[in-house]
Formats: sequence, C-alpha cells, structure tokens
Amino acid sequence: MSLLLDAKALEARRIVATGSLAPLAHGLREELAPVLSGSVAIPRDKALLSRVGGRCPLDGTLLRFDPIDPRHICPRCGTEATGEPHDRFRPYWYQLWLSERVLHAAVLGVLLDDGACIARASELLDRYAQRYLEYPNRDNVLGPSRPFFSTYLESIWLLQLMLALDLLETGAPSVATSALGARARDRLIGPSAALIASYDEGMSNRQVWNDAALLGAGILLGRESLVESALHGRSGLHALLRDGVLDDGSWYEGENYHLFAHRGLWYGVQMATHAGRGLSRELASRFDEGFASPFRTLLPDLTYPSRRDSQYSVSVRQPRFAESCELGVARIEDPRLLGMLARLYDGATPRREIGRASSTADVERNLPSTSLTRADLSWRSLLFARAELPPLTPTPLRSDLLPGQGVGIIRRENGEVYVALDYGHSGGGHGHPDRLNLLLSDGAARWFDDPGTGSYVDDTLHWYRSTLAHTAPLVDGRSQPRVHGELLAFDDRSGEAGWIRARAELAPGCEVRRAIVVCEDYLVDLLEWEAAEPHELALPMHGVRARAVDGSPLSSMRAAIEGGAAREDGFSFLQETARLLVERGAPLDVVGERSVGSARRQLRGWIVPPPDATCWAAAAPGAPGNDRQQMLLVRAVAARGALLSVWSWRGMLASIDATSSELRVIRMDGRIDLHVARADGWHITSDRPTARTIALGGIVAPVAREVVSSAEGRQAPSVDAHRLPARFSLGAEHYRRSEDEWAEAGGPEGTVAIARERGEIIVVVDVPRSDRNFVAIDAQNPYDNEPAVINGDGVQLYVSVAQRRGGWLLVPTAASNDVGVKAVEGWSGEFRIHATWEASAHGYVLTARIGIPESVTAIALDVLVNETPRTRVRRRGQLVLSGARGEFVYLRGDRHDIDRLVPFSLEPA
Repeated sequence: MSLLLDAKALEARRIVATGSLAPLAHGLREELAPVLSGSVAIPRDKALLSRVGGRCPLDGTLLRFDPIDPRHICPRCGTEATGEPHDRFRPYWYQLWLSERVLHAAVLGVLLDDGACIARASELLDRYAQRYLEYPNRDNVLGPSRPFFSTYLESIWLLQLMLALDLLETGAPSVATSALGARARDRLIGPSAALIASYDEGMSNRQVWNDAALLGAGILLGRESLVESALHGRSGLHALLRDGVLDDGSWYEGENYHLFAHRGLWYGVQMATHAGRGLSRELASRFDEGFASPFRTLLPDLTYPSRRDSQYSVSVRQPRFAESCELGVARIEDPRLLGMLARLYDGATPRREIGRASSTADVERNLPSTSLTRADLSWRSLLFARAELPPLTPTPLRSDLLPGQGVGIIRRENGEVYVALDYGHSGGGHGHPDRLNLLLSDGAARWFDDPGTGSYVDDTLHWYRSTLAHTAPLVDGRSQPRVHGELLAFDDRSGEAGWIRARAELAPGCEVRRAIVVCEDYLVDLLEWEAAEPHELALPMHGVRARAVDGSPLSSMRAAIEGGAAREDGFSFLQETARLLVERGAPLDVVGERSVGSARRQLRGWIVPPPDATCWAAAAPGAPGNDRQQMLLVRAVAARGALLSVWSWRGMLASIDATSSELRVIRMDGRIDLHVARADGWHITSDRPTARTIALGGIVAPVAREVVSSAEGRQAPSVDAHRLPARFSLGAEHYRRSEDEWAEAGGPEGTVAIARERGEIIVVVDVPRSDRNFVAIDAQNPYDNEPAVINGDGVQLYVSVAQRRGGWLLVPTAASNDVGVKAVEGWSGEFRIHATWEASAHGYVLTARIGIPESVTAIALDVLVNETPRTRVRRRGQLVLSGARGEFVYLRGDRHDIDRLVPFSLEPA
C-alpha cells in the first residue's frame, strides 16, 4: 500500500507538474544539480549538540548552512568559525537537507519521468540502508537517535526517506526498486522505527513527528500493530488532535509550535486518509481550522507574536507559510487562507533569498521576509496544491478571540495597531510563566513585546522563561506557577472601544485580574489582585522609563532589586538596578522611544501605583539578538490592590486624573473621556462633540481550570515512612535510562544506606561498578546550560524537613577523599552538609553527613546516582532511590520534584 498517492493519482499530478506548476517543478529540478552530479555524500559522523556548535563565537547568531560549502560563516558579521563542535553540528542540518533531496529526486523522477532523478534517489536510499546501523545510538539530548541527537529529528529524516521509497515503488516500479525496498525495510526502516517507538513523548509537538514516522513505517512494513499505535495509541495521532489541538484549532504550545506540529499532523492525516482510516468529523474540523489559526494572531508587520518558546520576529512571508495556506485551500476553500495568500503573493516586499535550495526538511530555518510566488513552494504542492487558485483578495486583520489558546486581540487603524492579552492556556513544557501578559504594537513599533526564546543551550534561556521578561504580573518576587488563566470578558466595538478582561490564580489564594480597555488611540490597563493575606505584586514594563514632569530623569538610588533566587525568576539577569525616588501616591510619567526606519516613535504613559508602592529601574536583556533595554518595575505589598496605567501611542493625550471609582482621560484638544468599571462591564463617556456613553460587556462565566503539572510533578503514591537505619538496593526498577535499557547498559547497581547519628543524617552510597568518570564540580558544560557534573559519575542528594529543603550535586575529587558540593538551584540548601569518598575495587563509596536538629522526627530524602562511561559525553542514565517509573533521563538536568522524595520516620522504634 502506498503512503500518500496511488499510481492513478500520481498520473493526474504529472499533468499539473508539467502544466500550471511547471515553474515549481523546474525550480526544484535545477536545485537538485549538486545531488545529481554525485558531488554530495552521506555524512559519516553523528550530529552533536553543544553550546558553541553552529553559532557565531562573537554574537551567537546561528551560522549559515550551505550544503555545498562546508565553511561555518556567520550571516550577521561574516566571521568564519572553525573547530570540532561546528563540524559535528553541521551533520544535523546536512542529514535533513540530504534526506529531503532524496525525496525531491523521487518526486521529480516520478512526475517528470526523469531517469537521472530516479537513479540518484535509489542510489542514496541504498547507501542510507547500508550506513544507518553504523551510527552510534548514544550521547543524545532528547530521545534515542542514530544520525541525530534527538528522536524527533530522526523521525523527520526517516519520513523523507520512506516517502521517497514509496514514490519510487508506486510510480516507478521495477525489479531493482523491489530489491531496494526489501533492503531499506530490513536495514533502515525497521530498525529506525523500533528506536522511535521506544520513546513516547506524550502531548508534545515532537511526538507528532514520531507518530507520522511510525504510521508510515507501519504501512510500509505491513505491521498493523504499529499503524494502530501511531493512530490510536496513548499519544497517537487521534489523541494529539483531540488533546493537543484546542477547540479553536490552535496547538496548545502556541503559534511557533503550532506551525511545526501542524505540518507533522498533515503527514499523518494524509497517510491515514489514503489508507482508508480518515478522521472523525470533529477531528478533521480541528485539523482544518489549524491552517488558519496561526494567522489570526499576526502582528501588524506580518510577523508572529513570539509567545512562549518561539523564535523572535518570524515573518509570515516565507515559502513554508504560503505552502501551508495552499495545502489548506486544497482541502477546503477557506477565505481566510485565500486572503493570506493574496498578501503573500502581492509582490509588496522586496525579493530575497527564499532558502529552498538549502532547506532542511521540516526543521525550519527562518529568513527575512521576501516576495513569493507559487514557484517558491515545495514538493508537497506539486503533489497536492490546486492546479489553479481562485481569485485572491486580501482580507483585513481583525480583532479576534482564540478561547482555546486564551488570547484576545483588539486591532485598530485597519490592523496597524495591535493590542493583545495573553491570558489562557499555559502552553505545556514550552509555555512561559506569563499569564495576563500585555502586548502592544503600532505598525513595526513593538512597545510591549514578547521576546520569545533564544538558544535552548544558552544561559539566557532562563531569562526568557521568566515572568520578569514579559509585561506580566509576578507575585512575591517569583515567576508565576504553571497555571491556566480564565477569560472574564471580551467585547470590541471596532473603531470605538473594546476590552479584554481575564483572571489567574498566581499564588495560592491570590487572584489577579487584568482588564485592557482599547480606545481609538490609547489604552487603559487595570491590574487588580485580592487575597486573604498580603502579597507583593509586581509588574515589569520593558523599553520605557519614568521621568519627572519637566521630562528630565527621575532621581534614583542605586540598589539591588531583590527577588526569587532561581534563574528562571529572572532577577539575576538585571543590571544597573536602582530605586526611583518618587512622590508617594503621585502618578508616574513614563515614556518609551523606538526607531522605525528613519522615523522616531514615542509611547507616552501614566502609571497610578498603589499606596506605598516602590518603583525600580534596571537594564534587562532585550529580545534575542537585540541590545539590553530599560525596564521599569512597580512593586506593592497588600492583601488587595490595583495598579492603573494609561498608554498613548499617538501623542493625543494631555493628562489623566484617577480616583478609586473613575478615571478621567484628558485629550490635547480638551475632550475628556470618563472611564468607570461597573458590575455589568466597562463604561466610557465622552463629553464632545456630543455626550455619548459606550458600555462594554461581553462578560463570560469563568470556567474552573486546574493547574498544569508535568508528569514528573504529579503527586507520588503515598507510602509508609521508612524507619532508620535503612538500606536499599538499587537495580533495574530504579534505572532511569537514556538510550540503553538497564540490562543493555550493563546492569548498573548500587546500595544506599541511611542512618541517624546524633545531629546528623548519614547517607552512604556504594556504587560497585563505575568508570569513576568524575567531572570537576565547577566545570563549565560545553554541551548545554545544565551543570557539567551531571554528565559524569556522581550523586544527586535531596532532603526535605517540614518547609525546609536542600539539594546538592556531590562529585568525588579524584586526587583526594574530598567531595565537591554544588547546591541545586531551586533547593534552598539550608542544611549543613559534608561529604567524603573512597575508591572500592571497581567503583566508589560516597558518604554524606547532613546536619538535622535532634528535635526533627520526620524527613524526606532521595538519592540519584549518575553513571557516565568514559566512552560518552553525556550520562547514560541514573539510579533513582524513589524509583525510575519507566522514565528517561533526557532534559532532567539536576531538577527533581519534591513530591518524589521518600519519607522516613526518625521516631524511636
């Protein structure tokens, strides 16, 4: 059975490829020249992810990938980088590029009856079948893989190769093709599918690609069980469409991951439909809505908002977004998609490099916006796009509400002004703690922006994942917990006024509400909180500064801004911090400035802080690739309170006058708008030219939402407390693996003995077999932003006593009996600890003594033993006292959930 199209359908597409889409086919054929000439080869090395590999050593920019020129050139500054980390990173891009070229050759060979393309696709497939098992399955970052360092990358790569083989078998069958198919199934597809199937990533955008690859493999291998699991398994295609795609058609992790996940879903839907196993009407509707949903939140400059773990300022004017519209229109004639195609094909943007010749399958490399035509699309359009499009008319960008995603957008001036409140879904593992986040853009001027995320292996990742990096409230100096927010009201009288109001519980029992009221040329922002006990509420505002009435800088006093100590609380990234000396209760006059081309834009604001609030200034990191910028932080402590601000982007306001019950906004021409919040909504009364009141309603009943927690954060089953002394043997059921299961890893074992002696808890960890591959406790990690010592032999120890807890990385020092100690971030380290070690015949014994008061009668404790053979650069796995529970070690770093700790009673027996 074929994967995408049968022989009859391919014959029909030959007519399209040599007719209306001939320019597309011709362009793809020209780009295949290096492959057809035999000047490319399959990489011998496995790809390696490191902190420096693939990035400019001067400015961190992602280095150019040129499939023909192997030099590592920075596209920003022209620097050429050299060295093994860059050489080892290059196969990541190259493998994906080459697998896509194999597919291009197969598509063009079949559609154009091109013998050279068919021969080259067949040859490269055969070479991959020979080479695949020679790649080592080790040192991976996110799931097992042979050519790559993450499973989902192998899934994308395998999918390209399987589709190429399937097209050859369907469109150019021969004895040679049959023999090739048998070898590829035996040496490549079967082994790779088994590896992919071993790692289920749950409700992740990456699992979409794993399912697509497994579905294709199941069909080609004739394995019904594999097909059934890929479609209907716990994390199969149907579950992802039901639970990962929200009611409004958006992927729960936001626009960036929606675009990535939806492409993977497209493969799955196409293959399932072709196999006669199509979706239910409900799931098909969600999938189809997913073509349009990311365009609904576009910023005025036609870039995506950089919400959550997104790349910053990604333009929609790139070929893959045009193709998404084309593939959507091929399924259903959605006017929103046709309207977006009208914009993408309007020729209003200068023509730039589209990047298709160096594209890397479905792993995107974003480029600047460019003018586009249908000739810039990909092989998918050759097989599925309409032969001719209906007339294209651009549709305006309108105010919108995505209730599933939890984003409300109000637009003004024909879409040039954009105001959004990001209140709802937390976004899962790629979400940021930024519920009730405000975004404001005026054309290309981004006033209140979301910075997205830079590199996953750079320390700045922790800043971008902090509440402090957003225009969102934080409570008690810490980033928000992982919660969903709730919509309270949405109403927009286009051209007049509109509002968005939402709430979120940002600390236990502390409800925070935010209302954004948007008028013609200004907005009102009302932030309120209410709790049984006092809490500190803070609101950061980036790119603006407070000033005196005469426009001069406010007096200030250099001082540290105190806040949460965890890196993802964000405070450690602030520089030049100062407390502003402001008059108690007086409104702050605030201004922001931006350069947009040759023009200078200004944002004017007035902030009415709560009584006894403090105001702070700092230099904070800008968006990825941008300089630092000014940040204003207003903080207040109370059980309930409100922070009011008014922002004008057109310079039409003179002043404001606020009381506890109403707000008067005075315009430059003397007109006054009176704002009053009431139980039935928000009322705005203008005094001229005639008195008129606008009542904004749209109030909805809030729906109770539960706090989102990761799988690791779920409450552990309750168990009886162990009594001391206690001794535990660690083996197969305690092994948290990477690529190898316990037996394949050599059966790592250990014992943990715990006793109490006077004012100490003594933990003795005996590791009988170890390479004693100890990494210095203060070593720098060359691979990612986790502590370097986790990728060596050593112990992670966690202790909790009542509300106090401590966590440490313990690593023997090879030249002595000393043990290096490093506190784990997020664990307070309030206990005294001392550790020593000694070598055993083939391993080591580590003894840790933790100071615990004699009065303590109960503790909770966990021990994790990392093991890293010297043949690896990343740990192979770890033994976990509390049990591995079938988990993998990937991405865990030194993080551990307090609910996992094992309880112990210190009461006398």
